[in-house]
Amino acid sequence: MKPGARVALNAFQPRPQPCARCPFDWIGYRGKCYYFSEAERNWTSSQDNCSALSASLAMFDSVEDLSFTMRYKGISEHWVGLSRDGEEQPWKWVNRSQPFQVQGGGFCAYLGDTGLHSSQCSTERNWVCTKPALNSPDKGNKTRRAQNLCISS
Repeated sequence: MKPGARVALNAFQPRPQPCARCPFDWIGYRGKCYYFSEAERNWTSSQDNCSALSASLAMFDSVEDLSFTMRYKGISEHWVGLSRDGEEQPWKWVNRSQPFQVQGGGFCAYLGDTGLHSSQCSTERNWVCTKPALNSPDKGNKTRRAQNLCISS
């Protein structure tokens, strides 16, 4: 083999992508970890549950994040970290940033089949928690961590 041939071959070898470091049963995507509950609670209890996991109800920084959670939520409706204090009040994420468009006249938002909807906060639903991934990879890396496996999505 010619001396430069090995270097050229190595340059074209695909490099393994690191996993987003997320807890067991959480899914890593774009530097965040997402937990999709199997239980149902009202909005406040859902946020309390996320807080107990050092997380918050899911917030979306981009359309990609929203699309990702829509794809993984399944058929159930899931609470997200978006609420308002009254019908004429603006929607706010739990971190106080501005939201996407929300359908309906309720005070707490959830992921439905067609996007973000709202209803009474006392309704029991599944929920989605989110928190930053530890040592997260580049935003372009879309991985799922299940047990000790990383699966490109």
